[in-house]
Amino acid sequence: MEKLKVLLLGESYSATHTFVRGRNYVTLPQFGHFGTELVKMLEKEDLDVTLIYTHDIPEKCPIYKEDFARYDVVILSDVGSDTMLMQPRKPDGTRYPNRLKELVRYAEDGGGVMMVGGYFGFSGIGNQARYHMTPLAEALPVHISDYDDRVECPEGVKPVVIETEKTTMFDDIAMKDCPEFGGYNKTTAKDGAKVFATFYGDPFLAGMQFGKGRTFAFTSDCAPDWAPLDVLAWEGYSKMLANVIRWTAGEID
Repeated sequence: MEKLKVLLLGESYSATHTFVRGRNYVTLPQFGHFGTELVKMLEKEDLDVTLIYTHDIPEKCPIYKEDFARYDVVILSDVGSDTMLMQPRKPDGTRYPNRLKELVRYAEDGGGVMMVGGYFGFSGIGNQARYHMTPLAEALPVHISDYDDRVECPEGVKPVVIETEKTTMFDDIAMKDCPEFGGYNKTTAKDGAKVFATFYGDPFLAGMQFGKGRTFAFTSDCAPDWAPLDVLAWEGYSKMLANVIRWTAGEID
């Protein structure tokens, strides 16, 4: 069987830090990411993953539905809508389609679209992700708030599997052994959506049919900070994440 082709967008950041010692200081840049580790994890689950870092999205991410269609699933992981909506720079003023509208068309035609949470997922920190006012909000299986939707859980929160939903997503995975997450984006499920797991009664894993395709909401981080290293090291995590992708592609139910 041919491997599922996955486009992973995001999972990187740039930062500057100013260190002060007495009357001396220095400002240094930092680039951080967890994307390559996720790619390695998913490739071990027999998925073919292409990664585009957050800062490369405006220039390197597909724009047209037909280009997204080269992939079975497109994942937006902790990347805000402003980044997705930026156009490639053209001095002559050339305009391009709205990427998020094209993603909706891609899902309607049979593609899989998945949003992963974090500080720049769903509405995000200070509502900076702002997906509630984008075309993609219509296609996702959850309602997105128009305010900061983060639920910080310093005490840790474990997923609760909804046993009434018939799915093979958790086959051979001991979900009771899943370590605790550190937070999530609070959403509400749409009518017709399937909620497979929750945090404090709110959707954690939710999906729905959209046109000929499927969409999915993974409302916590898939990597640090909300998904700490013990989550990533848990033996069931890579299979669970891969099964979520396979469900979104329509390969499993």
